[in-house]
Amino acid sequence: MRLETLICDNYKNLNDNDKHIWSFILNNKMKCESMSIHELASSCNVSHTTILRFAQKLGLNGYSELKFYLKLDNQNNKAPVFDKIEYSKVFDDMNKTINVLIERDFTDVFTLLDKCSRIYAYGSGEIQNNAVKELKRTLLSVGKLVNVLEGKEELNTISNYMKEDDIIFLYSLSGENKLVNDFAKELKTKGLKVISISRSGNNTLSKISDISIQFYTHEAARLDNDLKIIIGSQFFLINEFLLLKYIEHKYSKNK
Repeated sequence: MRLETLICDNYKNLNDNDKHIWSFILNNKMKCESMSIHELASSCNVSHTTILRFAQKLGLNGYSELKFYLKLDNQNNKAPVFDKIEYSKVFDDMNKTINVLIERDFTDVFTLLDKCSRIYAYGSGEIQNNAVKELKRTLLSVGKLVNVLEGKEELNTISNYMKEDDIIFLYSLSGENKLVNDFAKELKTKGLKVISISRSGNNTLSKISDISIQFYTHEAARLDNDLKIIIGSQFFLINEFLLLKYIEHKYSKNK
């Protein structure tokens, strides 16, 4: 367990002095690791007993255990190492995704596009939201208007007006976003057709959806504070293939 977790779990028990101590520790983690209780108290302009009470409020036995957790945090927060093999792995993800898209028959998607009354789209994150906006631009070139939904409030409002002859594209990286999945389930009860775009795997959204379009990606890096870097440009790649495949569907000389 990290110190940040202990702080969050016990935040309501902390007074202003405690919060001041935590602010100093948070901004000087490496320095505090080697400080005695008296040195830390002096740096925070409090008594050493105040430092001790701060540790006890976090559920720790004393200052020694506080320093132990601080040392663990510092070890976990060492600068991340990037392996250049990730370039090849990202290329492989892209290549496998492209091959899947080339081979996939999109007739099921285009049948819905041609028969539906209205098209909606929603993305669960910033990249996904940008991707659905790009989907709107992409499909507009072939005469298909996509209504982009943004935010929980709009989902709740617009769902009251959706009909069973409408369709929706849902973009979710993991396929495990609760808001998206609950929304998809609600729309299914109304008879709407759900088309999902997510990473490959047996995720919840893919199982809820009528049509699942998946792509390959992976965690390419992990930065400070456990920030995961997962390449999401495949969302835009799928948009482009939807356009090209639809043009083929409508205008191919081999039809």
